[in-house]
Amino acid sequence: MESNGRVAVVVVAGGTGTRAAGADGLPKQYRVVAGRTVLAHTLAAFLDHPGIDRVVTVIHPDHRAFYDDAVAALGADSRLAPPVVGGATRQASVRAGLEALSGAAPDLVLVHDAARPFVSRAILDRTIATLGEAEAALVAVRIVDTLKK
Repeated sequence: MESNGRVAVVVVAGGTGTRAAGADGLPKQYRVVAGRTVLAHTLAAFLDHPGIDRVVTVIHPDHRAFYDDAVAALGADSRLAPPVVGGATRQASVRAGLEALSGAAPDLVLVHDAARPFVSRAILDRTIATLGEAEAALVAVRIVDTLKK
């Protein structure tokens, strides 16, 4: 599904992954899963969608080399903007991403966490369609596993 206007995405990848610390010391968005980083999988989901016009990634100031390695697997795509440095909070990082998009003047902006690589084309289609009718939308996926405390 394509939108009636320009659609941009802010992918927030500025976290340090301290809660998900692994032996490799890498933040989870830069860990390799199925041959490429989680971030590369996430970005590919948006770059593979024909309705997405621009993608900007917000990164931690110390992670530029990690980012460059992650996106190298994606090849050249003019829709992928240079990364921007995020702030001390997620809110500040999202703001940095939105400011980076101001020159592109998108009609719709999706905000997505880099460590959530399994966003489907169907979800993107529905989200873009919903944003054509509403000022905002929040995507949630029903929990199917049993949660125990």
